[in-house]
Amino acid sequence: MRKYLLTLLMLVPLSSIANQEFVTPDDGDDDNNVVATSSYEELPKTEGTFTFENHQGNKSEPFFTAGIYQTGDYYKCLGVGLGLLFNLGRTNDMFNLSFGAEYIEYIAGDPRPDDQKGKTGLVDAGGQVVFPVIAKLQLFRTSKWTKFYIGCGAEYGLWVYDGSVMKDYYQDRNVILDKSLAVTPMVGWRARNVDFGLYCKYYFDKAFNHSLPGVKDLGKDDIRIGYHLTYWF
Repeated sequence: MRKYLLTLLMLVPLSSIANQEFVTPDDGDDDNNVVATSSYEELPKTEGTFTFENHQGNKSEPFFTAGIYQTGDYYKCLGVGLGLLFNLGRTNDMFNLSFGAEYIEYIAGDPRPDDQKGKTGLVDAGGQVVFPVIAKLQLFRTSKWTKFYIGCGAEYGLWVYDGSVMKDYYQDRNVILDKSLAVTPMVGWRARNVDFGLYCKYYFDKAFNHSLPGVKDLGKDDIRIGYHLTYWF
């Protein structure tokens, strides 16, 4: 009797396996094929399912980037700058911090008498190296690719040289002072590779020597209106 029970217990699982139908690609029509199943069912795919294709198609944006930084501002004299800027933060992050170095060239009115001025009446006033630090708060999307931000920067500048006309006219007295310090509130739009903004530059330590006659053409250091454009690599 014990032997019959053991035999019956062995036959039950064997019979359940035998009842399952295993098919190959060559076994009849696809609509009639039945795939063998086991004790688990295939889990449904979800939107967040990781696949190799998704990983390859959505490469993450780097947290640290570098870019070419170009600025232009004006108040009676034109300042044009070009430099290198580094950024901490991504396009989708609320807070970004940028810092770098920039060379600014100033173009101003010719201080010499009218009969000695050139055709354009403009001269090279000199140059500065500035070191900007900019904090940005990215508020909301303005399109699929861009975000609007508000920000504020600080800029420390160092004298590089005075233009030849300025140097000859004022002798040893610098038109551009040895150092300057300014703050730059701004608004702008940030995309993955491009950043464009508008700013006002207020000086705490002025950049120009206004005690010199004719340097009034450089404008007061109260405020300068400008733009910045950055291309991120």
